[in-house]
Parts: sequence; C-alpha cells; structure tokens
Amino acid sequence: MQHLSIRITIYIFLSFLSGILSAPGVFAKEWISIDTESVISCPTQIVSYAAVDFDDSQCETLNFYQVNPQNSHIWIKANLRLEQQYLDLKQANAFFLFAKASSEVYFNGIKIGQNGTPHNIPEQEFVGKMDAKFYLPEHLLKLGNNEIVINLSSHHGYLTLSSPMHFAGIGEYAASTHFFQQNMLLSVLILGILLVGIVYLAALGLHSAEVRITFLMVFFVLIQLSLELSRGLFNYYYPFQDLRLLLVVTCALGYGACLIWFFFIKLHIKQPTYYLILSTAITLFIVWLLPWYDIKTVIAVLIPAAIITVLLGWHCFKLQRTELIPYFIIFVLFDVIALLTLPTFHNILFYCIITALMIALFIKQAQELVAYKVALNSERDEVAKLKFSLAQKQQRHCPPKLTLNSAGKTEHLATEQIIFCKAAGDYVEIHLTENRQRLYSGSLKGLAEELPNTFMKVHRSYIVNLDYIDELNSSCNKTANNNLQQIHLLVQQHKIPVSRRLLPHVREIIRNS
Repeated sequence: MQHLSIRITIYIFLSFLSGILSAPGVFAKEWISIDTESVISCPTQIVSYAAVDFDDSQCETLNFYQVNPQNSHIWIKANLRLEQQYLDLKQANAFFLFAKASSEVYFNGIKIGQNGTPHNIPEQEFVGKMDAKFYLPEHLLKLGNNEIVINLSSHHGYLTLSSPMHFAGIGEYAASTHFFQQNMLLSVLILGILLVGIVYLAALGLHSAEVRITFLMVFFVLIQLSLELSRGLFNYYYPFQDLRLLLVVTCALGYGACLIWFFFIKLHIKQPTYYLILSTAITLFIVWLLPWYDIKTVIAVLIPAAIITVLLGWHCFKLQRTELIPYFIIFVLFDVIALLTLPTFHNILFYCIITALMIALFIKQAQELVAYKVALNSERDEVAKLKFSLAQKQQRHCPPKLTLNSAGKTEHLATEQIIFCKAAGDYVEIHLTENRQRLYSGSLKGLAEELPNTFMKVHRSYIVNLDYIDELNSSCNKTANNNLQQIHLLVQQHKIPVSRRLLPHVREIIRNS
C-alpha cells in the first residue's frame, strides 16, 4: 500500500507538471525589438532633443539591459530594423517601452509621445507608467534601420534595480498589458487551484500545526502570483514596481520559511524554532547579496527546498523512514528543475512547479489524515471494548442499582436483571428476568443515561442489555409491493428490532463483546 501511495503521488505530480509546461501561451502577436546590443547612452542635463549630441565623449555604447536611468537623466539612441514582411501587415502600430522610468520617445526624428515628464531635476519630473505605448503613424515606418531616441529619467523609485529596462520595440497597437498576458489562462487556472487549496485547508479547520503552516504556504503563493498577474491586469506608475518586487520576494521568503518549518515539525527536529531562524537568516543573507529580483525570488525558495531535500534524504536512507520517500523524490525533482532552468525559472514555470508541489503536499496530507482517522477509530474501538469489559466486570461483582419510584414506593433494581427496555409513551417498560416487568416514569433517553455501558440503544424505542443478546437475525416481511428485510436481535426469546442507521455499530459491538 505504501509503494502504491508513492507511485500515485509522484505520477500526479509529474502529470500536472507536464500538462502545465506543455500548455501554449495565449499571446502570439509579432513584436520587433530594437537592437539591444548597441544602444548609445548619454548622461546629460539637456532637456531638448535638438541639443543632444550622441558623439559626446560622455556617451557610451551599452546593451539595452545595462541602460540605467535610475536617479539620473539620460538620453539613449538605438536602431530598429524593419523587414518588408512587417510593413506589408498594414496594421495600426505602437512603440512599446517597458522600463522603470518617465520617458519621451522620438521615432526617426519625430516625437511620438511621452510617458510622464522626464527631467534632470527630480522635483520637475512627473512620474510615468511602468509600461508605456506610443501610437506610431504608418508613414514614419521605413524599410531597414529606423532611429529611436528616448529621453529617460527615474528619480522617484524606492530601490535601485540591476536592470530597470525591460523591453523597447514595436508591435500591433494594443494595451501594453497584453505583452504580459502570455499564459494568462494557465496563471488563472493555477490561481483557481490555489484558492481551492485555501478553501480545502480552511474546511479542515486548521486543527494541526502542519495544516496551519500549509495554509500559510498557499496564502503566500496566492499573494505572490496575484502580484505577478497584476502587471498583466493594469498599468501602474513605475514606483509601484519597486514595492511589487519587494512584496514578491517577501512572499517567496515567507513561503520558503513555512516550507522548512513544515518539515522540521514533520521530521521531529529538536529545537525547530532555532533552526528555522538560522535557515531563514542564511536564506535572507544570500537573497540580499543577489542583484536580480527574479533570481532573488527563486533562491528564496530553492535554498529551503535544498535544505529539506538533504534532511529528507538523511531520514529516508539513514533512519529508514520509508514513508518519507515520496517527499524526497518530489523535492529532488523540484531542485533539479529549478537548477536546470534557473535563468528563466521565475515566470509561469515557477508557479507551475510550486503548485505541483502544493498538490503533492495536499495528496500526502489527505492520505495521512485518512490514516490518522483509521487509527483514531481503532483506538476508540479499543477504548469501547475496555469500557464494556470493565462494565461487565462491575455488573458481575457489584451490580449497579436502578432506582424506581412508583405509588409512593421506592424500588432498587439490579441492572444485571434487566434484559431490555421499551419506550411506551410517557413511560418505559423495563423487562426483567423471570418474565417480570416494571415501569420507569421518564424518557428512554433519560433511562439510558442511568444505565451502565453494558446497555446499548439499538432502536429509537429499545435499549438492550448486551449480556442477554443471543443472535442477530434478518427476515423478510412480505407486502403487496415488495419484500422488506427486517433486522432484529434475539434477546431471551424476545425479538428486538434494530435500526438500519445503528446496524453497523450494533454489529461491531456484538462482534467485540
């Protein structure tokens, strides 16, 4: 059963992973980037396009992604080559600039628009959007090289990013958010799965530390994915990009810390709080040293995952805890995929892997919950047997007494003499040995509370003494329409009906008594 559980868990993990990785993107329009390898960047105080000299000695040729307008004011010049095939499309075009900056764009010497107001004085810069588009008239496009000049400044950020420039190029005129809506359907699917996970864990009642930590993990991933999707849903001003990146990395750190905490508890690590603080501090220090926020996000999860993989390997193979093998295999797969795809891992792939990991954890927790309930039911049965055995012993050596008050007279009946009790309106008929009967003034429920554990309610109108049960029978009662099966107990030659709802419990009690 354990090996079957391992195979099923790993199969579902890999099936989900292969399915989401093979899902096509929803966005397939043609975008043409500028020549990113030879961009001329000039730091200058000049605001006028006509006065910019790109031959100045202060200018340098950079890769587009090395251009840095943060806390400065610069002009850049680049080329964009168009083929006849693109010009033949006859579509409305736009120039797209995705950068943490306010900008002003000139296409072949003509200003086509601005995003905010770039300026060399911070107080005079009006903040622009993170992702900007500028309508590009068809007559400005020409075959071959086209000159792009951009005025940039970025004085209002909170962080200094290693690469504040993301994309510059042309494409069909559309909202700039469309560029970030690749795999949007898949992202929404993953978001839905995580929401179902949150509801599932909340339904469990957060009764244990492991469930509460898993709930926190799903919560962090849910917030992180929502932040990632935000760029494809609305266009925000560029200072928000810094806050967004900080929140994304914070969520990744929170997820990694919860992941380690979860397995410290599962593996019964001594002083888990101490090791949690230590591992989180190490992760935080390494993340702080790294320059790129995408890599920071991956490493914030990868380091805890690597620590967990080592711990699981030790417990599986050194301490022979074979029930942990599915976890070990899943984390090895996670680590290998993350390392092999590290440069591009933090995109939809990151959330696919994380979601697959959470699904695997859900499956394992569900299996363990079922096993826990089976063990708990077994323990309850053992306790019930013990209570019944003790009640039998007490009834033989010192029988409990039932007090009856009738017509001003009090009578004490030894419960060992009671065969069964039957509800009769406002009274209860008590059937005793030697064909004797007594009446109890009260309800059957009230009487049941006064009787020891050797008595059991088998029907809404009957309580029987388990010591007097001879057998459990079934018979058919023929009616005009069909045959009805009736279940009854044979108790000292009396037929006592058994409720179908209580039948499984009655059978279990009889079997164990």
